[in-house]
Amino acid sequence: MAFLVDGPVVALILGGSGVPAFPVGRASAVSVPAMSVRRVLPWILVTLAAWGCLAAWSLASPPGSSPDDDYHMASIWCADGFEAGRCEAGDTDDVRVVPTRASGASLCYATDPSASAACQDAFPDSGADYPAVHGNWTGAYPPLYYEFMSTFVGVDVPRAIVVMRLVASALAVGLVALLAGLLPRRRRPLATVPLLLTSIPLGMSLLPSTNPSGWTILGIATLWPALYVAFETRGPRQWGLAAVAVLSATLASGARADGCLFAAMSVVLVLMLRVRHLRTSPVLVAASLVALGISAYYFLSAGQAVVINGDMRAAETAAAVLTKWQLVMVNTGALPVLWLGSFAAGPMGRAGWLDTGFPQLVPVLVIAVWFLVVAQGLRRMFPAKALGVGLVVAALFVHPLYLLVQTHVLVGEAVQPRYLLPLLVLLTGLVLLAPRGVALRLTPAGLWAAVAALGVAHSLALHVQMRRYISGQDVSWLRLGKQQEWWWDGLPTPTLFWLVGSACFAAVTWAVLRPLVAVPSPATTDHAPEGRHAEERV
Repeated sequence: MAFLVDGPVVALILGGSGVPAFPVGRASAVSVPAMSVRRVLPWILVTLAAWGCLAAWSLASPPGSSPDDDYHMASIWCADGFEAGRCEAGDTDDVRVVPTRASGASLCYATDPSASAACQDAFPDSGADYPAVHGNWTGAYPPLYYEFMSTFVGVDVPRAIVVMRLVASALAVGLVALLAGLLPRRRRPLATVPLLLTSIPLGMSLLPSTNPSGWTILGIATLWPALYVAFETRGPRQWGLAAVAVLSATLASGARADGCLFAAMSVVLVLMLRVRHLRTSPVLVAASLVALGISAYYFLSAGQAVVINGDMRAAETAAAVLTKWQLVMVNTGALPVLWLGSFAAGPMGRAGWLDTGFPQLVPVLVIAVWFLVVAQGLRRMFPAKALGVGLVVAALFVHPLYLLVQTHVLVGEAVQPRYLLPLLVLLTGLVLLAPRGVALRLTPAGLWAAVAALGVAHSLALHVQMRRYISGQDVSWLRLGKQQEWWWDGLPTPTLFWLVGSACFAAVTWAVLRPLVAVPSPATTDHAPEGRHAEERV
């Protein structure tokens, strides 16, 4: 997550901070203001704060703490094939010998909230000595994510995991910062606010992790606003936004098979909303086709797609005796468990291996802010926005129901909230659309209330995440160093990282929401005459 204040470097280079977007079908001159410390320094500070917040989450948990990390870590270590001491051949074709700390053997704390990560100290940090039976050498997932992360594999497994997480954090910060810099000022919140509102706590734990779901969330969050707003621009800004859209589609599709579907859905959705302008935007049509081609390629080459195609059935579960229509009825009533689980609400609102529960104050505060923002956004509707919101809401029903019925399971048995978080981010962004900007305005009191609510929720979630692994959740001291059983070698006290991460998130939240307090000028209000907003119509 990266968020910009006035005067980002990218915007200065490609057309200046705050220059209105080019009207569709019309050229406009661009003035390039002089770069100054006063304009660049705030951008640098907020970007560093965003990275600092994700870095705190990177260090909040030990190797293997992300969902299914036994599979993902082994896949990363074996992404480049066989190599001595890193990934060696096993007794059968389905087995690879990897370092113990990069396999499921070291997950001694998983599923037990009272167990700290100190039990990992009994395992060696290097040397391929454990036969892993689960990994992407069977081609279940698209390979791009694992191949990229394998670049940072080292002899010391914990050190390599930290590097991968920090790189993932930098990638998220960099991509959102680039998108925000390319977007016109009135559209800039589309790059930042949806991620901000939906990131606590699940998104914050996945973006800086070794789980490919982080790339899917990031890719969808940046793909649709880049492509949508590109139709309002011309010249270098349009080319830059088109490039971001293709890159985002590649990240989302190269991580998971459902990311391929979400990326293709985002592209098609934008093309439907901008159908009147396709003839006059050949660059964007070409970028859309490239993004669709990338999504199709990774989807068809991933064995994980068999789940979506309905070729896989679950083992014996509680739903084994139910018919398909009974499954549809029962699961439809339970879908909110999946939607709100990303906010730590309900029985699926746990992080890690579904073993890190959060106090209910976290979902109450986050959902309250999210709901109020969504309610305000829904007050300003126009045909294109209504179509987009309706299709994404339908996807939030159809996609999980299809997976649940095809695998013959109930909510809570297979599909997890992280699978739907990209759609939730997409929905939040579409709700914020206005004909000439974003449909969100805050009073000064509303700004500070939102900063306080999100800041407290984030700080509490980060503290719980760290406490769960430092000593186990059976310890409840405020100071994280109290009864400390696990922490990274050579790093300062964990309490310091918690305080810094909390302060960074609060600062980023204020920087993102502060521009929304300003009263819109007559030139940018969404109550302009009907004909001025033709580009927003289907």
